[in-house]
Amino acid sequence: MESYDKDVFDSFGPYYLDNVNWDDDRHQIAIYASLVKGVYILQRDKKRHRHGDNALAPRWWEFFGFRLQDKLYDKDDKSIFGAVYIIDRRCVIAFRGTMKGRELFHDMKLNLSILTNKLSWKSRFESAMEVVEKKVDEFGQDNVFLAGHSLGAAIAMYAGKHMIFDKRILLKSFFFNPPYITSIMLLGHNKFRKMKNVIRQTMVFLKVTGSIIAFTGREEDKKEEEMFAKLAEWKPNICVHKEDLICSEYQSYFNDMKKMVENGMADIAHIAARISTIHFWRKIMGKKSDIPLHLLPSAKLIIINRAHGILDAHKLYQWWKPNLEFDAQEFSLYDH
Repeated sequence: MESYDKDVFDSFGPYYLDNVNWDDDRHQIAIYASLVKGVYILQRDKKRHRHGDNALAPRWWEFFGFRLQDKLYDKDDKSIFGAVYIIDRRCVIAFRGTMKGRELFHDMKLNLSILTNKLSWKSRFESAMEVVEKKVDEFGQDNVFLAGHSLGAAIAMYAGKHMIFDKRILLKSFFFNPPYITSIMLLGHNKFRKMKNVIRQTMVFLKVTGSIIAFTGREEDKKEEEMFAKLAEWKPNICVHKEDLICSEYQSYFNDMKKMVENGMADIAHIAARISTIHFWRKIMGKKSDIPLHLLPSAKLIIINRAHGILDAHKLYQWWKPNLEFDAQEFSLYDH
């Protein structure tokens, strides 16, 4: 199928959802993924000069009764990276991920900023944050939803975190294939499973032990723990694919923390859950480092495992396939 065919909702989208049930998780997942897809196609419509009746993006939200209120433009490369959709009194703010073509260079720079935990310093995030705050004031916190895919999921996740840190506001969220940055993320899920478990357990031991020795009792560490605890009431929907190297480690992360709590090691779990390897070494070297983007004390993890290869597992369309089968697990580090 040609790439432009994948922009056509009635060929590639969840056109089978002609009777939407908002109480059905599968329907919700498909709809929010479609709204994110709409952002990708808004940008492709823009650069391919598809306007008016020739524009392909509107079908991706109008099919579900939404209307487009705003397009969000990146100040640096002028691309469309987000959109605000409205239905009744519900507002959905959606963010796209990395695109091919002329957008790729700037998008990849933003991806690298996730690795160094500096995404919140970038103008794209600042623009996103301004819109989120504005829409919460306009619609109320119970009526604003965040959604994003890959890089867009990272932006949405950071925005959700900052709303909690700054205003104690919890926004309902759907994050599709969000990046989980770890030193073992490039090792395959099946082929290197045992090796990954050994490396993961070793790194947890080193991080926890090092943190207890080097940071316990410091004012900075206490503040970090308090901030992490603030996130506990927030349970965003984190949608991951087992075969996707970008996001698959979320499952191991939450399962490892759950096992620690069940084995009476809650205090150790609290430390391990909020410190990544990169974060730990930046602190050791005395460099400023926020709590890593991908670390959360609570979430609803939605896991699928069928794909045609690693690259296919990261594709957004996975989430609106008919008869989607997934395993849902809720986790909260502080529920004990």
